[in-house]
Amino acid sequence: AAMSVLALLLSLALGAATPARAASSSVVYNHQKHIDLGMKCLSCHIGADLQEKASIPNVKACALCHIPGKDYPKTSPALGDAIKSGVDIKWPRVYQAARHVRFSHRRHVAGGGISCAACHGTIEKETVNIHRQAVRLDMATCRSCHQKEKVNTDCLACHR
Repeated sequence: AAMSVLALLLSLALGAATPARAASSSVVYNHQKHIDLGMKCLSCHIGADLQEKASIPNVKACALCHIPGKDYPKTSPALGDAIKSGVDIKWPRVYQAARHVRFSHRRHVAGGGISCAACHGTIEKETVNIHRQAVRLDMATCRSCHQKEKVNTDCLACHR
């Protein structure tokens, strides 16, 4: 147990991303189906290009298209119950920068023109809930991208 605590502290100190949490949602989200319908990441992750942090969709975002009892688009019973009750879906937070890292979606997406796939992988092909990072977000990955894009690699640009 002491070794696992030490390993966790060491990984956080070295810039490893926060470990993924298990899903607590009974609602299954199919990214591929939504993308195939012509939706964009920003359709649900509203403001991810303009804000420091990307949003995790709340049930009101789902209710913009899904209406319980209507044939199209199909609404699962679990999603229908969430919409009717107004209780937000407990999507797991899979991507989260370490506390000592300053990360801004706005800076990367709007400012840098970085695609969602650069950090989130081929999420548009996922048909079930996301449980782990497709791209490991750690110092080596970020530094490699910064070097490739020829942007600031000064420690204080990202570290608090």
